Formats: sequence, C-alpha cells, structure tokens
Amino acid sequence: MKHLLPFLTGFVAFVIISGVFYMGIMPYPTSSCVVPEDQMNMGAMFFGNALMVGLASYMVNLAGDFSLRNGAIHGAVAGLTANGLLNIFIYAFFTCDGGHIFPLSEVAIDITANVIFMAISGAAIGAMYARGAAKS
Repeated sequence: MKHLLPFLTGFVAFVIISGVFYMGIMPYPTSSCVVPEDQMNMGAMFFGNALMVGLASYMVNLAGDFSLRNGAIHGAVAGLTANGLLNIFIYAFFTCDGGHIFPLSEVAIDITANVIFMAISGAAIGAMYARGAAKS
C-alpha cells in the first residue's frame, strides 16, 4: 500500500494532464500509418502510461529523498528516457508511404510535452511519499 498511493496519484495526474494536451491542444497525427483516434486501443495506452509512471515511482522511491523537487526531477528523467526512447526509435526505424511516420517536429513536441507531464507526475509522487505514504 505504501507504493500504491504515490503511483496512483502520479498516474491520475499524468492521465489528466496528457489527456487535456492530446485531446484538446495537440492535433491527432494525420499520417495514414497511424490508427484513427476512434480505433486507438485505450487499454494499451493506459498500460503504457502506467509503465512510465511506474518507472518514475520506482526512481523517486529508490532515491529516497521525498520532495516535490526531487519527484519532479526523477519524473522528468523517466519521461525523457521512456518517451524519448519510444519516439526516437519510431522516428528512426519505421517508415510510412516512403517517409517517416511523424515529422521530426512532432517527435520533439511529444518528447518535450512528456518530460513536462512526467515532471508534474513525479512531483505528485514525491509529495505523496513525503507525506508519509512510504513509511507505512
């Protein structure tokens, strides 16, 4: 239980922030190789997001210095590592109709956005650990 509340807090923060960004601000990719939005596998999307938040939770807990600041730092590192790896590999290894699936500018926007989202989620995780959730 001591790790569940920080993880869930970070996950809820990430889902809300990223949902607002991807559903309301950033347009859905128009590439013919991207699944249409209404056919996206939301279960797989939530699971992938949970894995990234789980990595941040693990890093915050492993560091043992529970605070908003350190949570944000570890969350940002988890976001850069996990999302950066994913986006750069997709850009480098996959093509669509003779070109990249996403333009490099969209890759940069997605990585930057996820570093920010994960910093906020990591701060929430750090705050939960700091309030004693990790001591129970």
